Amino acid sequence: MRRLASIGGAIVILGAAAGLAAAATSVTAPVNTAAPAVSGQAYVGKTLTSSRGSWANGPTSYKYAWLRCDANGNGCAAISGAAASTYVATSADVGHELESAVTASNSAGSAGPVSSKPTAAITPATKPAVSTRPAIIGKPVVGQQLVAQPGAYSGGAVTGLKYAWERCDADTLSCTAISGATRQDYQVATADLAARLRVQVTASNPFGSTTNPSNATDVVVNQVVIVTPTLHLPKVTTVCCQTLHLSGAISPAHAGEKITVLARQFDALATTPVTTATTDANGNWTAVVTPMIATTYTAQTATATSDSASVTVHPRVGFGVNGNTFTAKVTARDSFAGRIAYLQKRLASGAWKRVKLVVINQHSVAKFRMPLRRGHTYTLRIYLTQPQAGGGYLDGTSIVQRVGGTR
Repeated sequence: MRRLASIGGAIVILGAAAGLAAAATSVTAPVNTAAPAVSGQAYVGKTLTSSRGSWANGPTSYKYAWLRCDANGNGCAAISGAAASTYVATSADVGHELESAVTASNSAGSAGPVSSKPTAAITPATKPAVSTRPAIIGKPVVGQQLVAQPGAYSGGAVTGLKYAWERCDADTLSCTAISGATRQDYQVATADLAARLRVQVTASNPFGSTTNPSNATDVVVNQVVIVTPTLHLPKVTTVCCQTLHLSGAISPAHAGEKITVLARQFDALATTPVTTATTDANGNWTAVVTPMIATTYTAQTATATSDSASVTVHPRVGFGVNGNTFTAKVTARDSFAGRIAYLQKRLASGAWKRVKLVVINQHSVAKFRMPLRRGHTYTLRIYLTQPQAGGGYLDGTSIVQRVGGTR
């Protein structure tokens, strides 16, 4: 509200100038509340687009930078000349993941750069090309399960896999498709006796597909001893990057049986072998695995496959304290760039209260300051919610730190 006053005969408007001064001094620099995100296909020649992210305190301008990282989203370096909200992937980016970084500014200052989550690794804009042919794991025995190993591919990244199992003449290898047999695994049937089996694997992406056959199995028989394995997980939940000791036994029990451990990660297109073991004199076996994301395991002998067992994974959250400067680092299979974590303090009731939101950078690290009152002791932790951890992960919690205030 404006007021009029007379000073030395002059009429002065009070309040307006003071209000304007207050408004000017109330402006503060932007604060990021959600990281930018990159959209588009991760292929050479395709345009990637970065959003601004979300910011408090009314930014008036934004600057963009693009970073080239290794295949796991780490070791990022700025790409010269890439300073727009869009970027066209080039051949120099093949095998690398890319991130955008956004800096926001207003009249009070700037904040950032804040990194996006990394893209998938950039690949050529071509259809997949087989570099290792598909193979079949297991022996062709009636009633037992075979698993197709899909092979390895170069060229453009594979986005889909299809399987077609075939029954082949034992001598001429002339093959016909088996109706309905389109899964990665196949249970050998009585109709397959005296034939041989193979699988056609089709790998595809937006630019086309390639279909390649495995070698044919030996002739299907049913006059063999079926060696059936079991598999035991010591726990169903773990923290990345701890090892787990799988164990099991075979029936009938004997020494020297080879066990192949198969794994399928949360977002994998196929099940693949990860390690092997050999049974002892009592038919027991052990193997060591290191789950980095939610993973399902099975054990396979030459003639049978165990039931599957799954483990879920918490990201590992590190928490460092140096005075009023704090560092959080999140570790798992993937980069956590662009995710949001919380600094929490424990209340007298034992409940945890959020005191600061922090955005993880391109190194999966957040470094920030938090003023704490001198003479007070705080019990703090870093917490990463499951939605922010992302698909395939549980939430993540750091160790608890007791910190004394210095201000």
